Amino acid sequence: MGQLLGTFIGLITAFAIAFVVLTFGGVMPEDLISSTVVADFLSYTDLEMRLAVVGTVLYPATVGFSGLGAILMTGAQGGTVLMALAWGTGGLMAGLFARDILSGILAALFAVIAGAFLTWILVFVIGTTDFTALFGGPSMLILEAVLYGSLYPAIAAVVGGILGGGITRQR
Repeated sequence: MGQLLGTFIGLITAFAIAFVVLTFGGVMPEDLISSTVVADFLSYTDLEMRLAVVGTVLYPATVGFSGLGAILMTGAQGGTVLMALAWGTGGLMAGLFARDILSGILAALFAVIAGAFLTWILVFVIGTTDFTALFGGPSMLILEAVLYGSLYPAIAAVVGGILGGGITRQR
């Protein structure tokens, strides 16, 4: 029960932190998040596109692969400090609710992977309403970018999961 709850809490925490920081990005330091990403985020009025921009921040491009931001042509084109902050805190919350080191690590990893699949579905639904194309070429390209982009978030979330699980484990 704790690992499942930790997964959901970690996922919600990471997306909420990124969403709030991007919402108030005008007053945030440039080192935390680029002003061009904030401008992309604030230029959209619909929630789906704002969440897609949040997805580009949380799942950045890895070395040698194009990221979700390059495919969508908006949002973050690479890793940001906000990604590490959001996933580190999300992993910490996942570990705190999992109440064990191994469960905290797994809850943090599951949160990153669940978020990747949710981001893929969100971007797919924004692009088209034809669900028969879910396993088509463009959709699989988006899934590939999101899953490759989950490497750095997984590292940050695991560190947070180790800390959170270590704090609340039974002694």
